[in-house]
Parts: sequence; structure tokens; C-alpha cells
Amino acid sequence: MKKKTILWVGIPLLLLIAAAWGYHLYVKPHQSAAGESADFTVSADSLYRQYQTDEHSADQKYLGKVIEVSGKLSEIQHSGNSEIWILSPQPGGGGINCQLFAGTKIDPEPKSGDAVIVKGRCTGFLMDVNLADCVLRR
Repeated sequence: MKKKTILWVGIPLLLLIAAAWGYHLYVKPHQSAAGESADFTVSADSLYRQYQTDEHSADQKYLGKVIEVSGKLSEIQHSGNSEIWILSPQPGGGGINCQLFAGTKIDPEPKSGDAVIVKGRCTGFLMDVNLADCVLRR
């Protein structure tokens, strides 16, 4: 009888706790890299070369960390309400994709060829190095 009572009370209690934790994570606001200090400061050339040379060791060093990347802006892509800035270290080669934090408005917006410094969270390498939640550092 005691085991049944524990099951009838314990299981719904665990489910309630799991649902509350899931709801907390769902409504938690998304964080940009603006308020965080950069773990690394690197040029776009160097970052791309490190990933191209040895992706595994570059992932161990940069993945999930906030990094500050300096380079020349080669292109701005608009997708809905988000922007992706592409810093190309080499003409025709790969680059650094910097997805700006949603709702970020830059005034004045830089043009292709301008030198910029972008701070964001490294999410890995898929033909290009990808940074998420980026902000422009002035």
C-alpha cells in the first residue's frame, strides 16, 4: 500500500517539476553576446585558417565561446528580420558568417569593404565559421 502511494504521488510530482523546468527554459529570454566579455580576440583570417587547418582543435578552443573577430565585411544578407554579415578572409574562399542578434539595428549600417569588429558566440564550422548572437563592437 505504501509503495502505491509513493508512485501515485511521486510520479505526478516529478512530471510537474519537469514541466515547470521546461516552461522556464521556454520563456527564458535569448541572450546576445553584447553583455559578455570576449574569451578570444582574433582576426577573420586567423580564425578561418585555424578551422581549415584543424577543425577538431579549433572546436575545442572556440566552440561555444564568445569571440571577437575583426575583418573586412564582404556581404550583408537579409533573411526576414535577421541579418548575416559575411567576413571573407580570402576572395572566393570561405569566410566567417556572423548572424546578428535578432532585432539589432545598426545605424549607419556598414558597407561592403568596411573594416568591422564583431562579437559573437562560435557555433562551429560548416564550410564557413559560424558565429551566432553577434553584435557590432564600436
